[in-house]
Amino acid sequence: MAQPSAHFNLPTKLLHWGSALLIFALLTIGILLEELPRGPEKLQLVGLHKSFGVVVLILLIIRIPVRLNNPVAPLAGIPRADVIKAKAVQGLLYLCMLLMPVSGILMSQSAGYPVALFGLELPTLIGKSHDMHEFSEGVHGLTAWALLILLVAHIGAALYHHIKLKDDTLKRMSLKK
Repeated sequence: MAQPSAHFNLPTKLLHWGSALLIFALLTIGILLEELPRGPEKLQLVGLHKSFGVVVLILLIIRIPVRLNNPVAPLAGIPRADVIKAKAVQGLLYLCMLLMPVSGILMSQSAGYPVALFGLELPTLIGKSHDMHEFSEGVHGLTAWALLILLVAHIGAALYHHIKLKDDTLKRMSLKK
């Protein structure tokens, strides 16, 4: 394993910010989908939601080894308890980033609907099943709320470090050099 550095490398930063943009868009679209009536617009939006959800899953699969192979040392002066809390929130964020697309795929397929990545249909993981559909739909909804809460905590902590503590926490993930 590589030695920890002071800043995140460019691939880690790009994966972080790309994932963040997609996740915010997907959460917004997911909320909008709840309110839209059935129709061609909703079906088109659902298709895009599924495609971009699969993209987030692919980014996560790439992101984990990139992150593990490019460790970043904790900032000096941060209490150990705060480092542990930050790592716990990050771990839960990664878990949610995995659960959201997997539960979404299972939710669609167990309802009898395919999941495609911009027209390229994914293999079917599960057949039609009312019980699995209900379960995965519940997981998808609860995970969305958990993800939203964790994102608020993550962003709030980053801003607290940047504005109040005036340390380099946020700067280490900045795309500026």
